[in-house]
Amino acid sequence: MSVEIDPKRPRILVALGGRSSEREVSISSGRQVAEALERLGYQTGIIDIGTGKLLQTPELDTIEKNPAKLPNAVNFPLIDISRHFSLVFIAMHGRFGEDGGLQALLDEIDMRYTGSGALSSALAMNKHFAKIILKSVGITVLEHQIATDTEAKIQIEFPVVIKPNNQGSSVGVSICENEAEAKLGLKLALEHSQEAMVEPYIKGKEITAAILEDNSGKPQALPVTEIIPQSKFFDYKAKYDGTTQEIVPAKIPDDLTKKVQDIGIKAHLALGCRHFSRVDMIVDNTGKIYVWELNSIPGLTPESLFPRAAKAAGLDFDRLVDHLTQAALK
Repeated sequence: MSVEIDPKRPRILVALGGRSSEREVSISSGRQVAEALERLGYQTGIIDIGTGKLLQTPELDTIEKNPAKLPNAVNFPLIDISRHFSLVFIAMHGRFGEDGGLQALLDEIDMRYTGSGALSSALAMNKHFAKIILKSVGITVLEHQIATDTEAKIQIEFPVVIKPNNQGSSVGVSICENEAEAKLGLKLALEHSQEAMVEPYIKGKEITAAILEDNSGKPQALPVTEIIPQSKFFDYKAKYDGTTQEIVPAKIPDDLTKKVQDIGIKAHLALGCRHFSRVDMIVDNTGKIYVWELNSIPGLTPESLFPRAAKAAGLDFDRLVDHLTQAALK
């Protein structure tokens, strides 16, 4: 079915790609968003943040997915962006997108964009600082240790989880049973970040609360999702290979659902997030709820959790994209 483009509608630029380890996931998210915007009748363009090139949707079929193969030089056509587009829909994951770098650049040219601002994005991406803020408002978080080299002595009782302090999509995450495994875990994490975070490994229900602001800007919690990975934990592969069982609405008691949703909203507000976010948590065997992290730009791929929660709330993907677009244009 062809869609008639309304020339009076705002021109939207979808930002995707980047140069981080999450480049391929970002391209997938961005493609879904761009195709939805086109179905909705918006004039739509695409920018690959990894190269600075302006693209159209068909060109995504041949775009380079591996960040290591990108040329070193990046030129951002800021004048073209500000002159020809009304809004940037950010479908970035990882560095210079989810960490506030792109948002700060867009702020400099007074360009509207979807999602949280530069400071909130930076805080959410840095797991250490996010925990400090969340704890300050009464949200329970796991104890943690920050390490900057592979020889750091682990101060938390084994088993532990070791991960980069500022990456998403469970990139570079390891579960370690002893010092020898921890050394390897630190090495892997520090390949993706200058800091590694060490946390206790806790068994329990992995759940996530998707937060979407309504038309007045008030955050609302969508149906809670329970995540049951086939592997030991919800790692990068499990997130995108389709093998993980994702139950939405989660089959948990109503009172626990309400607590999880309330915590999600509280975390969204504490970090100053905007438009939408996703708060990942674990419920241990005693019923205690710990917040793992907050994602300021939830994935929008076919396998992503946020669109599934929105669909469970009666909001299909196109309407979700339109809602976020209209929120950012206000």
